Amino acid sequence: MDGLYIVEKMYKIVRERRSTVVEAITEGNVHDYAAYRHLRGKLEAWNDIEAEIRLLLKESEMDDE
Repeated sequence: MDGLYIVEKMYKIVRERRSTVVEAITEGNVHDYAAYRHLRGKLEAWNDIEAEIRLLLKESEMDDE
């Protein structure tokens, strides 16, 4: 299995999970402030992971050139 394939699949999974957290926050499915803070923490983590994967994909494109 190609490494790039795995990275692209992980990128898709991260975007989906990030979207799920955003949806929970914006649709009011948060019961209290502690739950909101927990979801915000998860969102920040997914954002960081997404940024790192995006950087890896960009580096991979540069290596191909």
